[in-house]
Amino acid sequence: MTFNIALNFEDGITRFIQCHAGEKVLDAAYRQKVNLPMDCSDGVCGTCKCHCASGEYDLGEDYLDEALSDDEAQNRQVLTCQMVPTSDCVIDVPVAAAQCKTALTNTGAQVRQVNLLSDTAIELVVALDEPLAFLPGQYVNIQVPARLMSAPTHSARNRVPSKGVF
Repeated sequence: MTFNIALNFEDGITRFIQCHAGEKVLDAAYRQKVNLPMDCSDGVCGTCKCHCASGEYDLGEDYLDEALSDDEAQNRQVLTCQMVPTSDCVIDVPVAAAQCKTALTNTGAQVRQVNLLSDTAIELVVALDEPLAFLPGQYVNIQVPARLMSAPTHSARNRVPSKGVF
């Protein structure tokens, strides 16, 4: 079993990783080449402290109070070196994505359909070259030769692309 973990960086970039059952978030991130802040990987320093905005997890008890106080833990602060998700989670990371050697994800797509919704809005149906993970309300930047556009996903529902169509 794997859990989807959304890492929301302070510069607005969101990166998704998959965390295996029983795996710590920090280990899953490094496995997928996302270098989250860390020093000790042992629950001692607090360098990997983040905020879990949603989802369920186990922190265990193998960390020092100096790294994460009881009040912080009750306010959903986590140490990613100790955090083991038990569901999909959204984690707020208090650094820019570039500091973690991660950046925006690029994927190719082909336009399949254009639907006029109003005088100022269209629905663009595309077939993606690879699956795309996203959160409701996130923006999608679309780059066409010699043009750049930005569009929000439909925020009223968490529509998951089916068969590569977004």
